[in-house]
Amino acid sequence: MHTTQHSISHINHVRQVTQQLVQQTQQANQMYQQMLRNEQQNVQVLEQMLQKERMAVQTIQQGLQGHELAIQRCQEVIAECNQMERELSGQFGTTGFQSSTGYQTGSTGYQPSQSFVNPMFGSQQFHQVQNPSYRH
Repeated sequence: MHTTQHSISHINHVRQVTQQLVQQTQQANQMYQQMLRNEQQNVQVLEQMLQKERMAVQTIQQGLQGHELAIQRCQEVIAECNQMERELSGQFGTTGFQSSTGYQTGSTGYQPSQSFVNPMFGSQQFHQVQNPSYRH
């Protein structure tokens, strides 16, 4: 009987320890579920941030492209101004005049019509009006 009592006592102890283990595992499971929900929310927030950052990158790239185009168009206008200055200087007999831009003036074939594109406003035509008395 002593052995049976001891066995029953041992069984009860194992049951208690096992029940405690189940409770601890359930608590850990709840903690892991909460951690999982938190991480899923973090992923959503990070994905939203990533989307906003991608949009910002795209906006900046478009801005840079617009700036590059504006610089190119401004350089074309400067070249046109230099050409007109050379033509006017050549017509008035001031060959060899050094302009404020650092370019030597002279006469070469100026194209009277150029198309300049402003990315914000589309294509615009700029025409040079030539007075017949200034033609070569």
